[in-house]
Amino acid sequence: MYWVYGIVLGDEVPFDAEEAMRRLAAQGIGTRPFFWPMHEQPVFRRQGLFAGVRCPVAERLARRGFYVPSGTGLTEDEFGNYYGKGEDGLAWHLGSFSSGGRREAI
Repeated sequence: MYWVYGIVLGDEVPFDAEEAMRRLAAQGIGTRPFFWPMHEQPVFRRQGLFAGVRCPVAERLARRGFYVPSGTGLTEDEFGNYYGKGEDGLAWHLGSFSSGGRREAI
């Protein structure tokens, strides 16, 4: 196991990482956002660095990705409580939505 697992929401998911983290927090699951791209960090913008630079992949990851807890100290019960069981897994905590007649989640 690792310290955290990164999750990136698919484009079909109708909410962003911030909303996903809010939903998980309401279920008692702590999360952390992905790091913000350097070209969008205020400290670098104030210095005039990265002016006009776009990095679409980094921007998408920052807005659609977040970390969920893991680690060697996580018990089986905690893992089940965090990630759910069966094929829905973590999606249960986020709520499902419909996409083209299929039940979708993250």
